[in-house]
Amino acid sequence: MVKEFSVPNTVLTSLEGLVETNPSLTLIKEDKVIFRQPSTSKLSVLSGGGAGHEPTHAGFIGKGLLTGAISGELFASPSTKQILNGIKVIGGDNSKGTLLIVKNYTGDVLHFGLAAERAKSLGHDVEVVVIGDDVSVGRSKGGLVGRRGLAGVLFVHKTVGAYAEYYKEHDVKKAAQLANAVNDNIATIGVSLDHAKVPGKAFESALGDNEIELGMGIHNEPGFHKLSPIPGVSELLETHLLPKILDSTDADRSFVKFNKDDEIVVLINNLGGVSNLILGGITKLTVDILKSKYGIKPVRVYQGALMTACNGEGFSVTLFNVSAASKATSGLGFKSVLELLDAETDCAAWPVVKHSTNAPSYDKSILVSSDSETYPEVGNFSFDHFQKYVQSGVDEIIKQEPHITKLDTLVGDGDCGTTLVSGGQGIVDHFSALKSNSIIETLSKLSEIVEDKMGGTSGGLYSIFISGLSQGLIKHGVKGQDIDYGVLAKALKHAQETLYKYTNARVGDSTVIDALEPFVEELNKSLDFNKAVKAAEDGALKTGSIEAKFGRASYVENSSDIADPGAIGLVAFLKGVQAGL
Repeated sequence: MVKEFSVPNTVLTSLEGLVETNPSLTLIKEDKVIFRQPSTSKLSVLSGGGAGHEPTHAGFIGKGLLTGAISGELFASPSTKQILNGIKVIGGDNSKGTLLIVKNYTGDVLHFGLAAERAKSLGHDVEVVVIGDDVSVGRSKGGLVGRRGLAGVLFVHKTVGAYAEYYKEHDVKKAAQLANAVNDNIATIGVSLDHAKVPGKAFESALGDNEIELGMGIHNEPGFHKLSPIPGVSELLETHLLPKILDSTDADRSFVKFNKDDEIVVLINNLGGVSNLILGGITKLTVDILKSKYGIKPVRVYQGALMTACNGEGFSVTLFNVSAASKATSGLGFKSVLELLDAETDCAAWPVVKHSTNAPSYDKSILVSSDSETYPEVGNFSFDHFQKYVQSGVDEIIKQEPHITKLDTLVGDGDCGTTLVSGGQGIVDHFSALKSNSIIETLSKLSEIVEDKMGGTSGGLYSIFISGLSQGLIKHGVKGQDIDYGVLAKALKHAQETLYKYTNARVGDSTVIDALEPFVEELNKSLDFNKAVKAAEDGALKTGSIEAKFGRASYVENSSDIADPGAIGLVAFLKGVQAGL
């Protein structure tokens, strides 16, 4: 059973929620018609279709975009009555007419078409444009039906909406010409890891655990091919998706010609279930492949959850040949369709409110770097010995990583072991950069590497401790003399005090401090490294009998019977150093 949040009367309630966030919109509840204030001197631009694609359609109502939208139920077309009422209310007093923008699905085309014909019989000036941009449905299978409407329709919404808003010479015929020109020059391909879960209905998936479907539609319609195993995103884009749009030799799917000298716009659309983190990576990889393989440098790049399929675990790529569309609309009063894409809008769902290329520059010379720093001499230092001890410590962390990771899966998020290994391996990989006759210079660089390679809280804490150790050596070291255990112990004590400025964790809180403080205190007391390591180990093991008060483990019930993985990790490093000594 798949869990979900239950919202009564889902579609209508969602539209009501949109009005709550945007009080400039009006909702006709009985017909699910939503609109902004129309103008008697401007074209009314309406769109609509089944719900489940939010923010499409109602989310794109705004200045320079749609005037209104009509919603059906989930994945179902609105009725002719709903659409006709929308035309009458939103475009009834309009001297420029009403343009209906419809995605190419049978129910939408029939209902919007019939509503338009009935509106015409009532004296309304109405035109319908049907948008289809899906290249997964080739000519051989699509036949007379044509391409399905996908995320490319958003470019039609934006360009026609801007044309109606800002160009006085527009009318419904010219707007329809623009819409068709844009449609003729957009191509989209989608891919998904699974079918979307439709609210209120049982979830059924036809895909296996290691399958991905190319060309899946936005209503769970089947694609043209399933891949297994699932390839990486780069391979997916380069081998399976972009060629379906850009291969001009594919007579079945080459609907739009794209030349490297054309102005081309890219849209990476989230079908609803892809994280923004991953979507940003998909966008970057797409642009890189377009540049390197096809010689295409996009003039605009858009990304976001714009035409969703509920929570669909996939994305689509749309390419728009602006140059070709501009040539096809040369007599409509604007120089380039880019003007319309860049035109101002107050619609929050459109991914770029105002396009600008004025990215700021910066002075690279001011960036933090230890290359040009000078460091005080604090005592004799052998980097070769230092490297040996650290390497031995890292080797022990790597050896203990499975055990540390197992502990962290019980009380944390399972990454403690790999984080420690990343930090340790980062140090080992940068030994050549660390090498110096100055321990202060080595520690300064080491602090940066640890923070960078470990990241997160652990990286920050260890980096602060190493910086504190450096300051302690400056305070207690003596130029020309060896750094013995007495100097090291005092320096470590200073490092511990420095760390305590930035964390409230103390012994007894079941953290790395339960191993660190006993180590530092015992070394200061006995000047015996072996005894200090034993004190650290005893402290770490005690965390298996106390509740955690800091970190992710503090959110877990009954963490008192599990030793803290961070403390165990530190002990592993110290034991490795001990073996090296």
